[in-house]
Amino acid sequence: MTSKTGNLLSLGTLGMWGFSPAFDLHEGVAEPATDDQGTDDDTTPLSLLVVNPGDIRHVLTTISRSRRWQKRPLHIYLFEKANESLARALLLLQIVHEWELPLRQRCNTFLEVFGNALLQERTSEFIEEKAKELVELVCNEHGRLADLVDVSHLKMKDRDALVETFQSWHTSVPFDIVKLRDHRLRHFYENRYDYRANLFDWDYTMSLKKIDQASVIHARQFKEWRNSGIAFEFGDQTYTSPNRSMASYTEATKRGHGSVLCRGFWLDITVGPYISFGVDCFRSNKFADGLFEIYNKGSGCEQNRHNTAEVAVFNVLSCLHEIETGDIYKMAKAHDVYSGIGEDDAKVVELDESNQTSHDDDERDARKRARNILETLGNAKITLLTGNLDDVLQKSRYRGLFDHVHLSVHASHLISKPALSGDAPAWTSILKPRAKVSVESSVFLLPFKEDQRLKYMEKLVEFAASSHLTPTKKDAFTLKDVYDLRNAVLNFEYTA
Repeated sequence: MTSKTGNLLSLGTLGMWGFSPAFDLHEGVAEPATDDQGTDDDTTPLSLLVVNPGDIRHVLTTISRSRRWQKRPLHIYLFEKANESLARALLLLQIVHEWELPLRQRCNTFLEVFGNALLQERTSEFIEEKAKELVELVCNEHGRLADLVDVSHLKMKDRDALVETFQSWHTSVPFDIVKLRDHRLRHFYENRYDYRANLFDWDYTMSLKKIDQASVIHARQFKEWRNSGIAFEFGDQTYTSPNRSMASYTEATKRGHGSVLCRGFWLDITVGPYISFGVDCFRSNKFADGLFEIYNKGSGCEQNRHNTAEVAVFNVLSCLHEIETGDIYKMAKAHDVYSGIGEDDAKVVELDESNQTSHDDDERDARKRARNILETLGNAKITLLTGNLDDVLQKSRYRGLFDHVHLSVHASHLISKPALSGDAPAWTSILKPRAKVSVESSVFLLPFKEDQRLKYMEKLVEFAASSHLTPTKKDAFTLKDVYDLRNAVLNFEYTA
């Protein structure tokens, strides 16, 4: 039987994907856009802090939907304890900014890098190319992300660590991810390793499938990822190159040497990267609703018509499309997640002198797209943070700054910090009055039993109360709440 410590370690010593669906951080702290809001924009920045999210799902969703809210500067502070997670966040942002790539190709590349332990060879070479560009960003503040990403809050040693991480993504650097991941599986399952397929099936049937909408993750996909680390497959592509962006260091004990840093594969091996983008979406029309259509409902032989990869594609496409057009992405026909992007984005048109009209149209479309991108990103700024979280939050520049703070599972311990003399813990000094705090809960922590996940949620509410955080919905839970997707993130309001 795997110990509680073993279950925790199976979730990874650091995160590179989340355990809750992406959502818009504007919600609850910003006013919706109106047709008659006029030209008097609010110049007060909306300040948002995201702590150890593991990926950029909340950041990307928030920025892409910013035009749905009254216009004001948007300042997102992204804290990751591990420089490898911060580096990967920059890589994913860089992929988003590859404007010359068609939407479909960019979306598929994003998900491949995000969720697959093994990549296509061309994707591995692409990452090396992007790594060199990111070195320029961190060292000289040049490149595609220079206007969006602020690295000025990072110490020089943190910048150096990022550069080392980027350089470790070069294809010449060895990283046997298949062997390293298999070591993790063997250590976790121990004498049950040879029967792990049965354990995959048990976790899927008894835990994951019971969660609202999670059955869109098909059993075959879940078991394939648990075994091989490959989450997203597109067409007949082959995945043989290691995803070096998943490499990281963790503390280990070496006989005769004491504590050392060990490079390896230290990510989650039990839940998977599907939760961030693949179990929920904004229902832009009835075709989006259809992504969760279930055959034979109530018969005991239910089967989702679509799968988590299609939902993930829809979500990432939605973000990319809304950034570039300013319009909400809508599927044009049922059961085709790519149908909203049109044919022009999926093919290259060969032009000659007789095709000047088409060329002029393309030029006009390109200028329009550039204006839309500028309008979406022009008011946004992402500030990178890392180091000791307590030390970072004690800085005077952050006092009373944040309208919304999001804490992931890897950061939820923050609200359990003891307070002195009945006062709120020191970390709450960063919050504005009536600020929103959202905390990732235990809904998708599959290694734990349902009663343990329930206790986790109850403890979050209990600790939140000591931080003067009041639940915005409910403060008591039953076992069925463990399977409610809406409880994947618990929301609070700061009332001190």
